[in-house]
Amino acid sequence: MIRYFINKEIDSKVNQWAIEFLLSSAGFKSVKTNILKTDVNLYYGNDDKELEIATKALIIKNETKIIFQEKNIDLSVLINENKIDFDIISATKLFLTDEIHANLESTGFDIHHRLKFNSSFQHKKGIGNTPIVNYYVRLLSNCIEKKFNLNPTPLLPKNYKSVLILSHDVDEPFRYAIIKNFTKRFQSISLKNKIKYCWLSIRKKLRSIIFNGHESYLNFEKIMETEGQYGFNSTFFFSSKTKFDKSSHFKHDNSYDISWKEFEIIFDKINKRGFEIGLHSSYNSQIETTFFKLEKERLENFSKRNILGNRHHFWNLGSKPENTLLKHQQVGLQYDSSIAFNDSPGFRNNVALPYYPFNSQKNEPITTLQIPNFIMDTNLIKESINEEAILENAIKLIENLEKSKGVASINWHVRMAFPNDPKLAIYGKIYIEILNYLSKKEDIWVTSFENYYNWFKKRENIINEQ
Repeated sequence: MIRYFINKEIDSKVNQWAIEFLLSSAGFKSVKTNILKTDVNLYYGNDDKELEIATKALIIKNETKIIFQEKNIDLSVLINENKIDFDIISATKLFLTDEIHANLESTGFDIHHRLKFNSSFQHKKGIGNTPIVNYYVRLLSNCIEKKFNLNPTPLLPKNYKSVLILSHDVDEPFRYAIIKNFTKRFQSISLKNKIKYCWLSIRKKLRSIIFNGHESYLNFEKIMETEGQYGFNSTFFFSSKTKFDKSSHFKHDNSYDISWKEFEIIFDKINKRGFEIGLHSSYNSQIETTFFKLEKERLENFSKRNILGNRHHFWNLGSKPENTLLKHQQVGLQYDSSIAFNDSPGFRNNVALPYYPFNSQKNEPITTLQIPNFIMDTNLIKESINEEAILENAIKLIENLEKSKGVASINWHVRMAFPNDPKLAIYGKIYIEILNYLSKKEDIWVTSFENYYNWFKKRENIINEQ
């Protein structure tokens, strides 16, 4: 157990949250004390009189202006006798709350409210591929172990050093889903969308005649067989609302409907093989809490299982992400994985560890766990890069995850996770090569969100019982 004290001038709920995230991630139970005594283990502040009392504590001084440099992740440089020579608490807070982008102009975000990588702090500082916060956690853990001779609760089971979660957004698994049930769907949409729908349907119908390939996107069994060869399993995020439903976004939402008979078979196979089904919440889900609730309940009904987690379609968290994250809690989602770069691989908040996001309006943490994503098929694979270079880039990113003892997911869309469609074959080939690479890494736990989340909660309980 680590007793920590915060100087009253800087004592706040968000600083408490940052400290407790660092300590729990390091593997220690934390208890805040409001009375400074000599038995305090960690002191955060700058008061000279208090420092005279906290002579046995690990000292972290508050810095009003954080200057990020390469030495900020060099553990040997940052340890100085009884103190850490960098304000890892303020730095963690800046990254995890995304306050580091608070003054960024709207042009730094795309039309889907996603931060553009080239506009990001991470790009400007050249740190997009480094989960810096993980190094703050390791630094704190090392200091506590040495100073107080305490052993942390392990981050992972067995001898695993890091976790890579496999996941698949289910976007249009049926290549020509948009033309199915045309008459019924045509009647349900607005006049403006009727025109668009006719045009899209004509194009799709012609392509289905010319190119065929009706099942070239339908890769569920192939994905499970391929991952299963290595003892892996993964999470499939399904859309519960179609583009034809009320309150949907006709252009951006998916065309398939989980009520179709085909999905009864698909869901049954996923469940029987021990893979996970999650919610791929609709483009407009962030607008209204009720949308989330109904989508989650509908997917639970058709998949015949409890839905633990979510990923937003288009990563669209809306213009006020923390409000959307709060909605996750309100509908009972246990985890979410929607904070990521869309246009580049990398660590969106420079973290590769799960955390409970902080809500500034309520001034408290949100109880839905946020689990980072650091690679997606379409932001890793560029047309101008050859297959060998793509795989090399993926391996470097995975090595960075390993070095930081991190936890993060990769997102490979179902239609791209197996080389079944000629135009998308390179995506499938790269994914299989990544799986083959991971199969040789005994210290990486490759699994689903559900399996990892269950371990996280078990570890959390162990820490709280200390």
